Amino acid sequence: MLTIGEFATTTGISVKALRHYDETKALVPFEVDAATGYRRYAESQVRDGALLQTLRVAGVPLPAAAKAVRDGDTAEVLLRHRAEVLQQRDAEDAVMTAADAVLTAFARPVVVEERHLGATPFVALVISLPADLGAAGADLGGGRAVPTDEDANRGFVELHGRIVEAGLEPGSGFWTTFREAPGSTARASELQMLLCWPIARIPQPGDASWDDERTLVGELPPRTELVAVWRSDGADLPEGSVHPAAVALFDALAERGMALTSPEVRQSVVGEDAQNFVVEVAVTLP
Repeated sequence: MLTIGEFATTTGISVKALRHYDETKALVPFEVDAATGYRRYAESQVRDGALLQTLRVAGVPLPAAAKAVRDGDTAEVLLRHRAEVLQQRDAEDAVMTAADAVLTAFARPVVVEERHLGATPFVALVISLPADLGAAGADLGGGRAVPTDEDANRGFVELHGRIVEAGLEPGSGFWTTFREAPGSTARASELQMLLCWPIARIPQPGDASWDDERTLVGELPPRTELVAVWRSDGADLPEGSVHPAAVALFDALAERGMALTSPEVRQSVVGEDAQNFVVEVAVTLP
């Protein structure tokens, strides 16, 4: 028989851990002295102790490790745990890589300038979103998901086709923006993502091509915009990240001591391919 100290030295399990294992029934001593409460372990328990310690050092949770020792499938449990650890490492590596990409993108210079523009008629596809956007592409229940960049691109292609079909002459510089859905309240707030495309003229009233709930027809009035311009130069900004151009725009507003009077912030992307493009984020100045 081994005392708890001897068993601890033999198996590498601390005395404190052995007491905890006894209390949780993970590894029960062969006998406990009724008078002194001293725990004693049988020589045959050394194998179980060594196996349990091995799994615990590898990070296997105590309940799973104790069950594996009892069931005799320690190797299989360790293999499953290894797969879980590697999967978690991959996820952590992806998060770190994404964070590094964001910081690299934020280090790139952003040009902020004012532009004077005339009235801009436009049409937009309206996509309903919950107030808590979560991650792009995340399942929100009810068959809805936060739109990804690919979703937005498909929406713009659809919108362009409808504009051409209606003979409205699509312009350049389409943009995305967000707004609270009409009828939203503080308790039941919903957002809408608008995929906006400038057009040569506003559709005539009653035009059947635009008579549906998914479409918005409007016009931006003559205005002065504050615009932040960011060039990718091959940088890969993870989807769903706060864009450096948007941050630079708000920095510029703060530096000028200006409050954002219009809730609409417009983002447009101009470029020939996925590696080299320009992102412009604009807001109308008061």
